[in-house]
Amino acid sequence: MEVADIIKEAHIIGEESTFAEALTKMIRSQTNTLLVVDEEGKLTGELSVADFLDAVVPMDVDGDDVLEHFASEDQFEAAIKEARDTPVSLFMSYDFDTVGIHDGLFEVAATAVSRQRARIPVIDKEGRPVGIISRQGLKHILGDFLNIKDKA
Repeated sequence: MEVADIIKEAHIIGEESTFAEALTKMIRSQTNTLLVVDEEGKLTGELSVADFLDAVVPMDVDGDDVLEHFASEDQFEAAIKEARDTPVSLFMSYDFDTVGIHDGLFEVAATAVSRQRARIPVIDKEGRPVGIISRQGLKHILGDFLNIKDKA
């Protein structure tokens, strides 16, 4: 088994895309992760559902204050609508690790374990995303080391 055997399609969006555009793509693509690229197509970040949730919370509100801030459904809806046109570059995650399409399974597993990652973007030599290794891919890597196959 090689990295190319376990990668899933990368769902990509540009840094200039808005909260609403990115959320629409995430929902319609039925994915929980979007990879964010710059104008040259190079990976600059990623978006998860948690990033969207963070984007609707004002920067000066944290912890238990979040529940108080969103005391009603109307307040939560207003915060989401306010975030609608926010560029993803303002709330995406910049802390990510990548692997190369030609890296070995051990390198992928070591990255996942050492950095506690459940998904890892796969990039080409130019830094452009070509796919993503999901939890399912990581599970298959572990199984490969124990010689466990998909079907008996």
